[in-house]
Amino acid sequence: MKKLICICMSIVFAIGLLTGCSNAEKSANGNYSGVKILYSLSDSKDNFLSMIKDSAAKYAEENGIELTVADAENDILKQVTDVKEAAKSGNYDAIVICPVDADISTQIMDVAGDLPVVFLNRCPAVDKLKSDKFVFVGSDESQAAGFQAQYLTDYFNGKGKTDIKAILFQGAFGQAAASIRTSAVKKQLQENGLNVDYVFNDTAHWSRDKAKEMFQNILKMGKEYDCIICNNDEMALGVIAAMKENGIDPSSVPIVGIDATADGCAALKDGEMAFTVYQSATGQGSVGVQSAAVLAKGGSISSIEGVNKDKTIIWVPFEAVDSKNVDKYM
Repeated sequence: MKKLICICMSIVFAIGLLTGCSNAEKSANGNYSGVKILYSLSDSKDNFLSMIKDSAAKYAEENGIELTVADAENDILKQVTDVKEAAKSGNYDAIVICPVDADISTQIMDVAGDLPVVFLNRCPAVDKLKSDKFVFVGSDESQAAGFQAQYLTDYFNGKGKTDIKAILFQGAFGQAAASIRTSAVKKQLQENGLNVDYVFNDTAHWSRDKAKEMFQNILKMGKEYDCIICNNDEMALGVIAAMKENGIDPSSVPIVGIDATADGCAALKDGEMAFTVYQSATGQGSVGVQSAAVLAKGGSISSIEGVNKDKTIIWVPFEAVDSKNVDKYM
């Protein structure tokens, strides 16, 4: 079921969507002064999620919103308890949560009581969402994977190759972002006519250090590969570090990631990473807090750019990043 959640037709992004930054700028016409929001962060050690949190905090400060950040430290029980205690305290008007695992969404909804909840970045099952009550702000993971697949298709078509060997590093098993990015890139590559032999396909848990360690072992096994596909930039950067330590030029094969983090863009600029996909941490953070503030004031998210017709999801689009446009994201 995890693979079925939050999959949206790419056409959603093709009509009238602006970036998350534009959403934030456009939304500043609300009076949110004094609104109190608990921001439950799954793991402060995650680089990208911390970027989302920083954007949320910036938007809150600029709009007079009192934002309290609680770090769940990747502990499901702690996160549920934090939300439960916040709801019981009566000190908050809404909850924004980046869940440790999207599967805990029902528990979060239950313990939140009457408070509106905005799920951020990791999408619950769509049928659990409720119009203007329990909503999701994030990006369509299948679109990001589609961008990766198209880049690799163009690259190998240019070399006249259709049979390729790939290494694939996934995010944490069981998380929707990892499962959708993985299944979507495989599906799109196949549909594009590439015959891909995945000589290595495993999780590095979104971690740079873990991916580096695992790629060191891959090199020791002597596996041949034509490209390296990573569910995020952090894992791609781990691969690059391992290559450099072993005297391998990272530009010798295309390495693709997702997120367009500062380090990821720097690696792309240096020619070490071939391609990434911009996931707007700024957009997700600011729109997440904006949505929570709107709901806290008894309003509707219907006027926020990117909202679906059911008023349950606000999509923040991905953007393809390569050597030609990377400066825009640095």
